[in-house]
Amino acid sequence: MQQIWFGIGHFLQNTFEWFLTPFGWMPPVLFACVLGFGIVYWLRLQGRFNRKAKEEGGML
Repeated sequence: MQQIWFGIGHFLQNTFEWFLTPFGWMPPVLFACVLGFGIVYWLRLQGRFNRKAKEEGGML
């Protein structure tokens, strides 16, 4: 069983080294930007939901 998990671990390590290393800091920066834009989008959407609920009396 240990050989299976070590095999999977070595496969993933080699794959990530081959795939992510040439890009340098691009994947983490891209992930952070997508996350940031998603948070801003959700907060704007939540603000609209809250404003609409307050106008309709649904929010106490």
